[in-house]
Amino acid sequence: MKPFEDALKNQSLGPMLSKAASVECISPVSPRAPDAKMLEELNTEPWYQGEMSRKEAEGLLEKDGDFLVRKSTTNPGSFVLTGMHNGQAKHLLLVDPEGTRNDAW
Repeated sequence: MKPFEDALKNQSLGPMLSKAASVECISPVSPRAPDAKMLEELNTEPWYQGEMSRKEAEGLLEKDGDFLVRKSTTNPGSFVLTGMHNGQAKHLLLVDPEGTRNDAW
């Protein structure tokens, strides 16, 4: 996995997510299932790992700044940002505050 800086330097600036919540929380919004086009685009990204558990995701992180995005196993239709910070894995449930799919994903 690449550090944030390496993964972002080739990314265009697009809409940013404005909120994130701990993965321990159940999302108050009902997420839409990702469509085929979105999944096809996600699968081309080196940081996207598909559906996996927290433990599996943590096993891929080696150093501070490493991160990945994965499909949540506990919140179907949701995505989780998993990253290494201060030697500890963090899991953030990505939440769209409008309750609709973000077409940038």
